[in-house]
Amino acid sequence: MATDSKTPNSASRSRLNGVLPVLRALEAVPNRPALIFPGQAVLEFAELGRRAELYQSALKRLGLNRGDKVLLAEGLQADLYAFVLAALALGIEVAVVEPWMPLSRIEGVVRGLRPRLLLASWLGRFWGLRVPAIRQIPTWKSLSQLRALASAKTSLEVIDVEADHGGLLAFTSGTTGAPKGVARRHQYLIDQHRVLSQALHHDQFAGPELTIFTNFVFANLASQRASVVIPPAWKSRHLRWAGELQGELAPQTATLGPAFLQRLVKQDGYSALREVHVGGALTDCETFEAAFQRFPQTEFVHIYGSSEAEPVALMDAREAVRASRDAGHLQTLALGRPISWIEAKLEPDTAWVTGPHVCQLYVGDGEGVAEENRQNKRRDEQGRVWHKMGDRIVDRQGVWWYAGRSSQLAIDFDLEQRLAVKLGHSRVFLMRNANGGVLYVEGDEESLQRAWREIAESAEIVELRSCRIHRDRRHRARIDRAQSMKSSRGWRKKSSLA
Repeated sequence: MATDSKTPNSASRSRLNGVLPVLRALEAVPNRPALIFPGQAVLEFAELGRRAELYQSALKRLGLNRGDKVLLAEGLQADLYAFVLAALALGIEVAVVEPWMPLSRIEGVVRGLRPRLLLASWLGRFWGLRVPAIRQIPTWKSLSQLRALASAKTSLEVIDVEADHGGLLAFTSGTTGAPKGVARRHQYLIDQHRVLSQALHHDQFAGPELTIFTNFVFANLASQRASVVIPPAWKSRHLRWAGELQGELAPQTATLGPAFLQRLVKQDGYSALREVHVGGALTDCETFEAAFQRFPQTEFVHIYGSSEAEPVALMDAREAVRASRDAGHLQTLALGRPISWIEAKLEPDTAWVTGPHVCQLYVGDGEGVAEENRQNKRRDEQGRVWHKMGDRIVDRQGVWWYAGRSSQLAIDFDLEQRLAVKLGHSRVFLMRNANGGVLYVEGDEESLQRAWREIAESAEIVELRSCRIHRDRRHRARIDRAQSMKSSRGWRKKSSLA
């Protein structure tokens, strides 16, 4: 394993490489499982390193080196992590396109990034052909084509880069606008691993973690732990397979969202599960309660965060549910306390946070990204970047409570929550147009009648519409309001508008 021989002088910025914790794991536990995918052979740490060496030799043959960019649109598989490890070790930045991401919406980000290589499956290439900026990438390869280029005799080279050198580029979910490029730079990769290890006890378990979030896989590798990765389709046979894993392959922890948790509680097995971290969207109390009953000996942690800052606040999920139920809520609105690495400022309609694992400015090209940075980022006198969470947070005796998105009126969020309790489900939301508020409800005739009676005295709500609730493509838990509105039909208007 070679390293960059250059030593920075005292005036230089700190230099490091964000994959160093993973590289240490390759040497410390070579025979321990690293990546466990359904239908694929278990990849041990030593083999992960060997494959990273091969991919790195292919990257060198293609002429890529420090500062170059790669756009990733390959299917999820163990070799993908070997490739990313190889690229980051060389100081090559990797932009990850996930299956839920419509490529046409990241034209500006790709145009500003100017990648030299598109690593893509045939489906990724098909998507790429639709985006002008991707068509301009000079070299297109698949993982199998890179393996054909690789040299059999090679070693993994690791170079030091500046702390703020680009590492992984991910994207926000885009639930409140176009997805934005979130740069996880090399220092960030190290800092986030440190925070996750301590805040979520990643370093207290030797066994694997079950995960659906690909960005947690590198944190697990750095903690010398395996990841049991469930592909994005969440097929029942994959969930059964993971539940049947035994011994050193059986998941001891899990990091997932509420929609996946609903699937997990219906599966047999998972007898080794000791701790589950749940975040990514609001979780109904009954979803947690079903999980508590299914896994009575398992600790559950309620996580509040975002693509740009995760985690921000934590709370024992049983305490969060109890507090939320006591306050009369159907959803788990108690978020807990900010973790010690987060510094926060609560404003009337939003929260601002900074910390070592809070991403810096958004990456991309054009006025749209510049405007997002102006609205959602601040730099203080110490040079620290603060991120606007976009959520209304209320502090009640040191515990944070979620009170809706910043873009939503507080009275509208309160009405949604009150109606959720009355209806017995959270498939309801309120939007406003020029005439006033329009309520969208999924349910039978009785549910619609019940909702109508509840808003009868509200002068601001002028219409109730029946709809089928659609969920976001990434977490499958957040309501996709725009798509749900498209499927709606008129049910009743106030008499003045009928």
